[in-house]
Amino acid sequence: MAINKKTTKSTKISSKKTATPKKKAVTSKKISAKFKREMKKILNDMRKDLLEDINNTMKAESDHLKFDVGDFYDNASSDRERELSLSLSQRDRQKLNQIEDALKRIEAKTYGQCLMCKDLISEERLKIMPFTVYCVACLEEEELSNSN
Repeated sequence: MAINKKTTKSTKISSKKTATPKKKAVTSKKISAKFKREMKKILNDMRKDLLEDINNTMKAESDHLKFDVGDFYDNASSDRERELSLSLSQRDRQKLNQIEDALKRIEAKTYGQCLMCKDLISEERLKIMPFTVYCVACLEEEELSNSN
């Protein structure tokens, strides 16, 4: 009977090992206050630059409309340029919202935490994309599920 208990225990142990999902390795337990200050400065600089770009685009568009004279082809070309400019500024506005959200997460002390798995996002990833909300593994999962 003792032999059966040992084989039963070893079976249970091995089945536990295969049933446990892989856990992602977290590089650090906590993002340092110094790193958060650096990211806050970077995010504020990005926000400032984006606001200037959006402001300049809006000024250029309003100036362009004042002196809009020309033939059919000139107008078509101008309309196409305006559409492209507006789509780019829409991307800028989306990026600005992401930056604002990241700054709010810094204040709320949740910056650097993945929204899906709640693990920390690596500092390397945050340096590359300071306003990201997902770790690489969760982003890949999200993109995979969206592509299907």
